[in-house]
Amino acid sequence: MWNNIKTNEDIRELMECFGEFKKSCICELKYRSGAYVGSVSEHFLNDDMSISVIFQRRSLGFVQTFELLFRDIKTLRLEPLEKGMECYLTAASIKCKNGLVTFSSWEDFDRINADAGVLLISSAALMWRDISEQISITA
Repeated sequence: MWNNIKTNEDIRELMECFGEFKKSCICELKYRSGAYVGSVSEHFLNDDMSISVIFQRRSLGFVQTFELLFRDIKTLRLEPLEKGMECYLTAASIKCKNGLVTFSSWEDFDRINADAGVLLISSAALMWRDISEQISITA
């Protein structure tokens, strides 16, 4: 079941459910442009540019797996850390502002340091779901 993020209370609930993304990792990131080629080779675009991101973390001995789905992408910035640390998050933040929902792999939006790696996504809509029961990406 998908949960919509529309209010600060929705954000608080997600952050609480997933431990504020502390000590979590990005398992998978899937980008969908929404573009396709028609029968006479012209390019068509639709309004479904989206990104799905699957995260995992260990909590109380159990593995939690969450999926975030960003719809109608406005910003995508991915700058991984050094090899072996490119998927690890120490914290994250989500904010709603000016009709956009923004996710950052930094706890403080105002102190993003590009040299330290970042995942930054802003979109018109954000949904999340717990997929711990459906998927197991553990080693």
